Amino acid sequence: MKRSDPHHQHQRHRDGGEALLSPDGTVTEAPRTVKKVMDLWRELPDSERKIYEDAYRADWQANKERNRIQEQLIPSLRVYLKKEIMTYSPPACTMEKWDGNEGTSAFHMPEWMIQFADQKQEFNKRPTKIGRRSLSRSISQSSTDSYSSAASYTDSSDDETSPRDKQQKNSKGSSDFCVKNIKQAEFGRREIEIAEQEMPALMALRKRAQGEKPLAGAKIVGCTHITAQTAVLMETLGALGAQCRWAACNIYSTLNEVAAALAESGFPVFAWKGESEDDFWWCIDRCVNVEGWQPNMILDDGGDLTHWIYKKYPNMFKKIKGIVEESVTGVHRLYQLSKAGKLCVPAMNVNDSVTKQKFDNLYCCRESILDGLKRTTDMMFGGKQVVICGYGEVGKGCCAALKAMGSIVYVTEIDPICALQACMDGFRLVKLNEVIRQVDIVITCTGNKNVVTREHLDRMKNSCIVCNMGHSNTEIDVASLRTPELTWERVRSQVDHVIWPDGKRIVLLAEGRLLNLSCSTVPTFVLSITATTQALALIELYNAPEGRYKQDVYLLPKKMDEYVASLHLPTFDAHLTELTDEQAKYLGLNKNGPFKPNYYRSGLSSPLASAPGDVADLEHQVLFKDLCRSQLQPGVTAKISPLQGSVDCPTLEFEYGDADGHAAELSELYSYTENLEFTTNRRCFEEDFKTQVQGKEWLELEEDAQKAYVMGLLDRLEVVSRERRLKVARAVLYLAQGTFGECDSEVDVLHWSRYNCFLLYQMGTFSAFLELLHMEIDNSQASSSAVRKPAISIADSTELRVLLSVLYLLVENIRLERETDSCGWRTARETFRTELSFSMHNEEPFALLLFSMVTKFCSGLAPHFPIKKVLLLLWKVVMFTLGGFEHLQALKVQKRAELGLPPLAEDSIQVVKSMRAASPPSYTLDLGESQLAPPPSKLRGRRGSRRQLLTKQDSLDIYNERDLFKTEEPATEEEEESAGDGERTLDGELDLLEQDPLVPPPLSQATLSAERVAFPKGLPWAPKVRQKDIEHFLELSRNKFIGFTLGQDTDTLVGLPRPIHESVKTLKQHKYISIADVQIKNEEELEKCPMSLGEEVVPETPCEILYQGMLYSLPQYMIALLKILLAAAPTSKAKTDSINILADVLPEEMPVTVLQSMKLGIDVNRHKEIIVKSISALLLLLLKHFKLNHIYQFEYVSQHLVFANCIPLILKFFNQNILSYITAKNSISVLDYPCCTIQDLPELTTESLEAGDNNQFCWRNLFSCINLLRLLNKLTKWKHSRTMMLVVFKSAPILKRALKVKQAMLQLYVLKLLKIQTKYLGRQWRKSNMKTMSAIYQKVRHRMNDDWAYGNDIDARPWDFQAEECTLRANIEAFNSRRYDRPQDSEFSPVDNCLQSVLGQRLDLPEDFHCSYEIWLEREVFSQPICWEELLQNH
Repeated sequence: MKRSDPHHQHQRHRDGGEALLSPDGTVTEAPRTVKKVMDLWRELPDSERKIYEDAYRADWQANKERNRIQEQLIPSLRVYLKKEIMTYSPPACTMEKWDGNEGTSAFHMPEWMIQFADQKQEFNKRPTKIGRRSLSRSISQSSTDSYSSAASYTDSSDDETSPRDKQQKNSKGSSDFCVKNIKQAEFGRREIEIAEQEMPALMALRKRAQGEKPLAGAKIVGCTHITAQTAVLMETLGALGAQCRWAACNIYSTLNEVAAALAESGFPVFAWKGESEDDFWWCIDRCVNVEGWQPNMILDDGGDLTHWIYKKYPNMFKKIKGIVEESVTGVHRLYQLSKAGKLCVPAMNVNDSVTKQKFDNLYCCRESILDGLKRTTDMMFGGKQVVICGYGEVGKGCCAALKAMGSIVYVTEIDPICALQACMDGFRLVKLNEVIRQVDIVITCTGNKNVVTREHLDRMKNSCIVCNMGHSNTEIDVASLRTPELTWERVRSQVDHVIWPDGKRIVLLAEGRLLNLSCSTVPTFVLSITATTQALALIELYNAPEGRYKQDVYLLPKKMDEYVASLHLPTFDAHLTELTDEQAKYLGLNKNGPFKPNYYRSGLSSPLASAPGDVADLEHQVLFKDLCRSQLQPGVTAKISPLQGSVDCPTLEFEYGDADGHAAELSELYSYTENLEFTTNRRCFEEDFKTQVQGKEWLELEEDAQKAYVMGLLDRLEVVSRERRLKVARAVLYLAQGTFGECDSEVDVLHWSRYNCFLLYQMGTFSAFLELLHMEIDNSQASSSAVRKPAISIADSTELRVLLSVLYLLVENIRLERETDSCGWRTARETFRTELSFSMHNEEPFALLLFSMVTKFCSGLAPHFPIKKVLLLLWKVVMFTLGGFEHLQALKVQKRAELGLPPLAEDSIQVVKSMRAASPPSYTLDLGESQLAPPPSKLRGRRGSRRQLLTKQDSLDIYNERDLFKTEEPATEEEEESAGDGERTLDGELDLLEQDPLVPPPLSQATLSAERVAFPKGLPWAPKVRQKDIEHFLELSRNKFIGFTLGQDTDTLVGLPRPIHESVKTLKQHKYISIADVQIKNEEELEKCPMSLGEEVVPETPCEILYQGMLYSLPQYMIALLKILLAAAPTSKAKTDSINILADVLPEEMPVTVLQSMKLGIDVNRHKEIIVKSISALLLLLLKHFKLNHIYQFEYVSQHLVFANCIPLILKFFNQNILSYITAKNSISVLDYPCCTIQDLPELTTESLEAGDNNQFCWRNLFSCINLLRLLNKLTKWKHSRTMMLVVFKSAPILKRALKVKQAMLQLYVLKLLKIQTKYLGRQWRKSNMKTMSAIYQKVRHRMNDDWAYGNDIDARPWDFQAEECTLRANIEAFNSRRYDRPQDSEFSPVDNCLQSVLGQRLDLPEDFHCSYEIWLEREVFSQPICWEELLQNH
């Protein structure tokens, strides 16, 4: 219809609007928005217009529903209205009538037929049915409001008839498709032809390979966005010989006219815009489930197609050669399948190819940011102030575009590398808070959440534009704007004004969703790169020889990346330079490429990057970031956004105990390299279970059926074939791991793990696996094979790892006590403890078997032993059989009661838990104090300054009465280290429990003389006094006042003054007799009279049995543990790594990418940390239990630890940045058990691995440090020779650095170690560390007559050090010889021939003897006469 048509004449309104002529001749004013609609109407062919006009007139004359009239409007009108977010809503009024003229072809659409959706819906209402659909699609929900990459001619959401109910055929008579309207094919063909002009690579590929047909025989099923660009890809695949069937991956992104054009060309397409969730899966099923046609290749976008085939048609994977995936979501799903061992075919990850990343992010966003802002705001960019949050690839593109338009661009960034790049590119680096009030535009490009918060939005200037180019709609806190006090006003499509009560408004684009997807178009040229990459990936997978690609996820080869780029160069008339043969040889490259290594990603290569697979990659990257941070000079005014935490260590909320949480202890059993074996265990169990039980799962079985199955498993363990035995052992391990395949949460996994472990133990699993463990330990073939191997990996210890894992899970799950445990479980726990503690069936205790494995490993005879699992199991067995710290305290109370000793004054662990941490030393300030403080000569002339400095140094005297008449000394200089140490440092001081001083600094001599300081109340510890201390005190007093001593007499006080009497009384009130004192005294008595006191009765406790078993090999055990500890220490160098402790963490194939290297580096560090934790806890438990059992057992172990250099080893461990060690993040929480068995594995990146988790500290590392400090205290307490070792090894500065860790228990044991050294460190050290001395006074237990602070300890005689150790060693040997070396039932047993001891013994005679003795006396003595003369004569 032309404009001159007399029946429908358009008139130009006076204000520029459109006038419509109705059939009755009335001229009606049309709204401005109808103008473009009418332009589209004019462009339609006459035949199309006639069809819709006839239908419109027929419906009106039949007086049908007005909604029916609206839904049959011209498709072109509906598209425009859809894009302007308009709906049809007829009001209750009379509609203009047609004039009934049959020849009239004009129609009238009045203004009331058009209404904005914003006028009908509120923001806080629930979304409509369409808005709720398919939130799980791979594209952001923002795409539901986006423009298509080409104009669509239809709007499918308003048609009542579903395409599934229509019968359509194309021009060839085929009906194997389902689209909205096949008649729209002509429009779709035009769109495809336009797209072909901007996709040169695909057209070139089609031209080059069309003759060869590299995809001949390929049957490709695809699930992507169906647009004109996808149509070019599909037709290219068809031209290369492939048969294709296609569905849409997003229910909103399909262009109906393009789908119709593809269907018309013979492609089976099943998609239309506005599908329901049911329609979506129906379309995918129609693509896959076809009679006589089975796909052999998959092209997916989002993973939905792969998921559907895996779920519904798993047998199809037998013929499928590969999967090509282009989205982040789909790639993530593929990696999950690969990790779980369920990926049946090779897969190609084209999402991470360099060309796709670079063009989709940097260059695409560089153009689409301007397009989106222009379309929505029509603003001019010159002179505008813009802040861009994030300087990644997207941020770089946005910055470049806006800078080129004349905008003033600011950048916020948290990464020092990206921050330095922004500075070098000429952008000012700021914090968002600094510029939020002045900028005109805020753009987020971080991929994070809540980058722009409500606080930022409140502070923005009027008319500030806020938009997002980063990640979904999470970066801007839009939810905080949906409050009653704020008004939302829809201005135009995707543009909202949010109005504050004071009238200020901000312009929010696309409701915080992606601006380029919602408000602009994606350049076809960019999509050409992605489509070409997909086509090459399909060709590579389809034509690859068998065996090239395994069942794993692969990146596109670098050669193909470069080929994709080369196909696009002719568009720019670009000419590549070719390498000469000499140049290629010099660079070590092929002349034809690839020119970059496989680990090259996104155009950013670190200059410090090492070779792929190097575990040191992580250290290099951290170093590089530090270098970048150091380059941010103050002149650049660069400010990096603060991260969590600060330079000063916060107080660590740490609760000391026997072990970490149950889940954490179980997770540390497995290295991340072993994670793939979870799937192997599950598969072995399921294969075995299906052969024994039909139609049920493990959790569905009754208890009797479960027991019967376990019995069958144990029977199948007794086979000759190692392979079959290993499969059954893995099935048992899967049960012990909690049958995670049937669980829905981590709590369920842990619950069923405990349940299954109790069931397994009750059925005899422990004995069976113990026998298998003996077999594997004695397997000489495996040991000899491991010895000959140059590099041992995790594959060399598979059987041992499975056996030890099962045993560890049994011990750890049964050891854990809970109130809800049944009586049967409690009985089983005690039975198991007894079985582990005592020798069963003439075998050694289980702990001794594990100790023998440790020594065999350290001797080099079995380097393949998984030593981490052995040590963890050994630690838990010792804890289970001997008891933890709470059980130790109960045993101590019980033993003191048995010996008649007074009860303990307090529980040490509980007292420490109630302590607060002190502030760490201010090292930065102290290091510069020597330069900042004025010299002493100047201080002498300034009395006030001098007194103030003295107050600081003498602050330890706040607990003592201040001597007002003491001559003031000048300020001391810094502490001088020994001559061998060339550094001069002034160690920082400790604030006393972060509290105000008990006495403020004196202001004058008058106030000073008026105050006297009382001794503080509420000290944490009750003072202790030894009997030896009282004797020493009286000896000195008697020598001083009466001139002679009385030995060990502490009762006679004759001749001593009254204050001495009070002192002795006070000392006796706090007298403490330890169990060790009683044991030593008893031992002395036994040595004096070995026969007269009778034979000692030694109770057969688990501790006693363990000591007897360890006695003769105890030195080897201690040396082996310390060798492993040395190898695991973070400060150990390569030359000390004589033991390879990484046999159960290193994979068979070393990593080839930076990400894999970083993951392995984290795994190795975590592995070492767990070893340190288990050894430190094991040694501490052994020492404490042996000390309680008998002091000489403790001393025997201690001496061998000292002889094996345990003291310098622990100091070596602490000679590092201990705060960094405690706060290290060498863990990946998503890979920890049981999380990794339940939850989907997210995509790991180098950034996420570097960031680590959000924990304040690493529990195991802090636990290890405290255990090592307690161990050091145990070894050096009351041992002057060992204390001198601390002094000689210069431990004071090392220990003081550990005070930076704000944790009360760790600080307490550090202060204890410093206290015992003060007498040897000299007066200068004590004066330079007054606050440290004060902290010792306040935190460490007092010895009432202890003069440690002044060096007056009478026991500190350096010439007796050697004699002290020798005497102790002689006493230990005498104890061991007396108790354990005495031969039994030997004819050479010693005979007591001492008359005094024999006659002095009282013998208990039986009753028969007394009766016979009486008869004898009566008969032989009393009945016989006595002849006295005869007796006298004989003498």
